[in-house]
Amino acid sequence: MGNHLQTDTNWYVYRRVLSTDEWVYNPVHQWNDILLEEALSSFKHEVYTFALDKDMAYADSKAIYLYHGTERVSKVTIDRENHQLEIWSKSIREWLTCSEWTRSSRTPKYATSFFKKFVAQHAWINPQTIVFAHKE
Repeated sequence: MGNHLQTDTNWYVYRRVLSTDEWVYNPVHQWNDILLEEALSSFKHEVYTFALDKDMAYADSKAIYLYHGTERVSKVTIDRENHQLEIWSKSIREWLTCSEWTRSSRTPKYATSFFKKFVAQHAWINPQTIVFAHKE
């Protein structure tokens, strides 16, 4: 606990398996030498991808995580019964205001598709957690 200097400039996206609740140790993505804003923008794209089932890398996943080195920055879960998407982040306000960014110009952005399936206005659960309700 306490303050420490984070010198690692690598960011990782990990996942937890839905059917076994096991942590997958190999990251789904690794981004090198980027700053928080770019990492959050890239992770926003991964959140939309996860929520919309657009990538087989997230098949059978119950949660995805953004890590900066060994420090967890964000966690995203989908309630499989009511399809609500819950997002916790140490940087939730920055995540909300950043734009979706894809790592390749050939990768489509999913914000429009996401907000066709989820209510655009999120609800605050606590100061670091929001939830998006699934449209019925």
